Amino acid sequence: MANVLVLGAASWNRMVHVDTLPSGRSATVMGAHETEVVGSTGAGKAMTLAALGHNVTLHCALGNDAAADRIIADCSERGIRMIVDRHNEPSPSHLNIMDRHGGRHSIFLSNGADKPELDTHRLKLAINAADAIFISLCNSTLSALPLLAGATATKLLDLHDYDGENPWHDPFLKYGDVIQLSDVALTNPQEIVQRFIDYGAHQVVVTKAELGADIYIQSGVVSVPATSTKFKDSNGAGDAFSVALWHAQTQGYSTQNAAHFASAAAAFAVSSFDLFPRDVSQDDIWAKLQQHPK
Repeated sequence: MANVLVLGAASWNRMVHVDTLPSGRSATVMGAHETEVVGSTGAGKAMTLAALGHNVTLHCALGNDAAADRIIADCSERGIRMIVDRHNEPSPSHLNIMDRHGGRHSIFLSNGADKPELDTHRLKLAINAADAIFISLCNSTLSALPLLAGATATKLLDLHDYDGENPWHDPFLKYGDVIQLSDVALTNPQEIVQRFIDYGAHQVVVTKAELGADIYIQSGVVSVPATSTKFKDSNGAGDAFSVALWHAQTQGYSTQNAAHFASAAAAFAVSSFDLFPRDVSQDDIWAKLQQHPK
């Protein structure tokens, strides 16, 4: 399997699950329940990569606190190697209010250090050893971008809910051989896709929640529906899709078949309160795909 580096955030999250998201007016919400788990997109990708058998290293910046210890322990138990730059700010921590349809309010209780100091020597070694690098939006990754100059690994950039205008994303855009983003804030996805292709991306993935995803490649567009499953929590679905699509394509599967595999992997993510289930393997994903034929 491949050596994969994930540049991205990890957080300790409190998840509050409700039937319907609060509307903004004062109200009493009944029947809620909560969980505490590792969160954020870097951790989600690393967990899926580990489940698929890759040699994965996650770089993130964390504080000197109990939340960091929990994050490191959880990831290490999954076989994820960690490069952690510690700082004196609290570790990233979020309160997510989630409904049963996939909607959420994400409240950032702490976002970590604005400009964390990085161990650039150790990180550069990991970059040079990587076959693929998954890039997520966070302060530690922003600081690491100059180290990617000259890197030969395939670079996969996750722009999350990019709206086509937010300047925060601009420094990341030239580092994506493959770019994925959600359609949640897009009014004209085709225009944004063309912009990314002009930047040099050879594949652009637009995820559409319960409607599946569109994958733009040189020969056209491949569309895949979402795989049906028992829903628990939407966190981690996009990360699982991104990783599983790359995984299947590198195994020689066509874009169409790889997309169905990715859809099935995302279904496992949303059927778990974790970003990705601990006990799911590549074989389980293919088996789920057989249960939901194309």
